[in-house]
Amino acid sequence: MALSRRDFLSAATAGVGAVWLGARVAEGARLGPIDGYRSLTAAQAEALDALTAQIIPTDDLPGAREAGVVRFIDRGLASFASEQQDLFTSGLAELESAARAYPGATSFASLRPEQQVELMQAMEARQSQFFEAVLAATMAGMFANPEYGGNQDKVGWKLIGFEDRFAWQPPFGYYDRDQSP
Repeated sequence: MALSRRDFLSAATAGVGAVWLGARVAEGARLGPIDGYRSLTAAQAEALDALTAQIIPTDDLPGAREAGVVRFIDRGLASFASEQQDLFTSGLAELESAARAYPGATSFASLRPEQQVELMQAMEARQSQFFEAVLAATMAGMFANPEYGGNQDKVGWKLIGFEDRFAWQPPFGYYDRDQSP
């Protein structure tokens, strides 16, 4: 039986984002209003946007672009994930260099989708730390609490059917059914 996109994404997010976010978000590393890129150049953001859009593409459902994943990653690299700035800078430089090896290509974003996937598969095959970090950051940006800069309009939560209720009332389940509210 094949998994639907919703089922796959729901299963995939079970811990991937937590790896990238770590405890700092839980400690309150909330970010201020969006006012431009903080750690990425426009060219880096364009390449990262093309990369994340291949990881969670837009089809009949919203993808990484609609969730503002690049903005989330940029804000994270400027704050709670700053130790990964060098990894992203060098990884994006390598990605752009590899993309320019294709005839007529000027950047990763300028490649045809199948060429982008080919480069991504090569990164995955060599177990690129950069690619692994982008995967984790993409999942986090797609499904994290929107106040951290991603998951715009809660599109990630809607995609997996998450009910946005941060205030729950008992009974929650079998374990407290005999408790009064």
